[in-house]
Amino acid sequence: MRGDTPLFLTKLLGYRFDKKKGKAPLSFLAAIIASGLTMAAPSEAPAQALAVLLNEQAAAWTRGDLSAFCSVYAEDATFISPSGLTKGRQAVLDRYRKKYVDKAGMGALTLDVEEVRALDGGNASVVARWKLTWPDKPEASGLTLLVFRKTREGWRIVQDASM
Repeated sequence: MRGDTPLFLTKLLGYRFDKKKGKAPLSFLAAIIASGLTMAAPSEAPAQALAVLLNEQAAAWTRGDLSAFCSVYAEDATFISPSGLTKGRQAVLDRYRKKYVDKAGMGALTLDVEEVRALDGGNASVVARWKLTWPDKPEASGLTLLVFRKTREGWRIVQDASM
């Protein structure tokens, strides 16, 4: 191979880097940009999509629909709380059904998003404050850290640490 430019770049861009001159011409840099090596902006901002999803999840909880509430969890989700570790969407659903036997016991849920971070590989994390209220007993509240994965079906919770 002659020159200092790798063969695949020479074929792709039609240019060889000139070591003697020590720089690439503007046409070379323009070719790199035009070749699609730049990152495309996501079509939907994770913060907005996740806020909508969490509002839907809170509404499902408040109407007593644990199946809809847990449908957002990935099949292999991990749930962490002060009472222990639960693995798998079905196990998370079973845990909630055992703890909250009827709609009256569930109360009304609100989730206030504090922070959303877009992570690499179609993942995002959310820090939120949760609050449960009932007409006849004191409210309960805490924090949650959720890790989401973007799938063909939409955003799914893969890890939930609720305290």
